[in-house]
Amino acid sequence: QELSLGHLLKLGLCFLAGLLPYLYLPASSYLNRARWTWGDQTTFQGFLTHFLREEYGTFNLAKSETGSSMREMLVFQLAQMKSELSLPVLALALVACVSTALPTKQQKSPVIWLFAGMLCVYSLFFAWRANLDITKPLFLGVVERFWLQSSAVVAVLAGLGLATLVSVGSAVLEGSRALPWLEWLSALALVASQVWANYSTCDQSNNYVVDKFARNLLSSMPTGAVILLRGDLPGNALRYVHYCEGMRPDITLVDQEMMTYEWYLPKLAKHLPGVYFPGNRWNPVEGVLPDGTLAFNLHRFLKVNKHKEVFVCIGLHEGDSTWRRSYSLWPWGTCEKLVPSDVVFDPGEWIRLTRNLYNWTEDYGSFKPSSWEAVANEEMWQARMRTAFFIFDLAETASVTAETKSQLYTFAYT
Repeated sequence: QELSLGHLLKLGLCFLAGLLPYLYLPASSYLNRARWTWGDQTTFQGFLTHFLREEYGTFNLAKSETGSSMREMLVFQLAQMKSELSLPVLALALVACVSTALPTKQQKSPVIWLFAGMLCVYSLFFAWRANLDITKPLFLGVVERFWLQSSAVVAVLAGLGLATLVSVGSAVLEGSRALPWLEWLSALALVASQVWANYSTCDQSNNYVVDKFARNLLSSMPTGAVILLRGDLPGNALRYVHYCEGMRPDITLVDQEMMTYEWYLPKLAKHLPGVYFPGNRWNPVEGVLPDGTLAFNLHRFLKVNKHKEVFVCIGLHEGDSTWRRSYSLWPWGTCEKLVPSDVVFDPGEWIRLTRNLYNWTEDYGSFKPSSWEAVANEEMWQARMRTAFFIFDLAETASVTAETKSQLYTFAYT
């Protein structure tokens, strides 16, 4: 049926109706009741910045990352399709595409062209804009999730390819009753093979690794601590169990990266009680910026919050080293504690405090390298050695007596 102007208008209205949930953003931003949010959508420019992901780069996956080449991305995608879908499925999809070039009239040709075009446009555009280095397993795992759309289209094309083969077979073997049965059996066999090959991998009903990671970290913190978060794993995992499940309401979570954005403190500072912010934005160079924003560095932040125990998870922003003037980092499991430099380090006491921080029972290397579970497991295993290596480095570098150095080596090895 030919599309009339009325049908086009109805389709356009349906498309716009799908954007209605975006109205929640300015409403929520205006009310400012959310304890965690991203951006300030009370202005049109703020809404546009959020909608287009301008802070990360529109249509980019990551901020300031150098990705793999377009060719490398497409080769990896093809290999992933072969692994996930199997060669027969890819062959059937290819049959569907080739069938459009046959001289015989194909009723499904427009549909095949549509899906093939969708596949090509999406894959090429994504390979161009996905600025992640997929030679790193974790980044490959991130990119693989975006290939699901392409795989779904390939599965549709495979179905059309199977129908094309049956149609051609029916034309050659007129009156054959076996072909319809063969078509159904082939489809069922392909689906069953996918279930058999991938069910155990897809069944994550007992996977609580990231949840346990977050709960262990929060449980290990002293009362009223401030945690400066950095990275997707600690940031998202700790925020979820803290804000959504109400774990450790006495703790305050502050995002290091977000503190560098102009909207973060004006929107969220009031939801971080007991923490003082000596300005509107974190910047290595403190003072009044050209746009009138009052900036503060990490050293200033620690000075005005000296009444709080401050921890960093995981690592500190490399751009601001001002904390080194008056503070040191002491290992606290996966995290680290910022301690005034004039505090004397007692290795025996610190070992007592940090030895049994976590209850972690996962086997080392038991997760796929491209998963966040592997990252969480690696961090927890590394945490067991951090205090020992810290004390060993102290023995190697500190200007202490031979007796003290010997004691430090003993603590490190035991």
